[in-house]
Amino acid sequence: MPDWTVMLASILQTTSRWPLARLHGGIRLVEPLLRATYRRRVVDENLRRAFPDNDTAELKREFYNGFCQAWVEVVRSLGMEAEELRERVTFEGAEALDAGNALLLMAHHGNLIWAITALAGEVDAPVAIVYKPPHTPAVRAHIMAVAARFGVTLVPVKDMRREFLRRRHERPVWTLVADQRPGGRDRHTVEFCGRQTAFFAGPARLAKALKWPVYYLSCQRLGPGRYHCRIDKIADPPHDQGSIVERYVAKLQADVDRAPADWLWSHKRWRE
Repeated sequence: MPDWTVMLASILQTTSRWPLARLHGGIRLVEPLLRATYRRRVVDENLRRAFPDNDTAELKREFYNGFCQAWVEVVRSLGMEAEELRERVTFEGAEALDAGNALLLMAHHGNLIWAITALAGEVDAPVAIVYKPPHTPAVRAHIMAVAARFGVTLVPVKDMRREFLRRRHERPVWTLVADQRPGGRDRHTVEFCGRQTAFFAGPARLAKALKWPVYYLSCQRLGPGRYHCRIDKIADPPHDQGSIVERYVAKLQADVDRAPADWLWSHKRWRE
């Protein structure tokens, strides 16, 4: 690996042992720089599109503050005991997933990684999440180590079909993060944040093929390093593909309306 990648891996491993309060305090020093540089135009444009009649300056500051908090919380995960994570992330309705054979839809709202790793210790069924591996090797290795520490199976998107077949007898909870912009024709268009928005149609197709119930995980920030997650069923088989996407988007919209700063506004969601 390049020297900078080795250095980043060492920094992540070292800082993962720091107390969370120290990490939250340290990231506040960096936050103004990130707010001025990290995807500033994307965040500005997304907020302008979603809230055309509002002054979004304060919302932008809140977004970067929550984004920085979540990032260092993920760093801390590698050095965190399961008991501490369980104390920091509480659940409502998770028992509905104990029997497995369920499809769980999530979004980039709150702290996605803490939510899914905490869920693995909350339910009896094995938990697997389909994800896009980060491009940076050190970050990818860190995420993989966190998942392994808390018993979450990471499945790269390209391996999804093979892993579904291989693990079909395990009665898993398969988790999909479905709020990013879809590519190609795999899309279903629904109104979201005041405009017509394309969402992945794949999760709905998968639910129909598996004949599994579909759930939504809502992750709400209570304060620095504190979250409450709620599991709600949004569909039972037999499924209508369009209604699953629409129900998912309705749940996501409710989360964004409740806590708009906690969604991932730095994603190029409405790229033309």
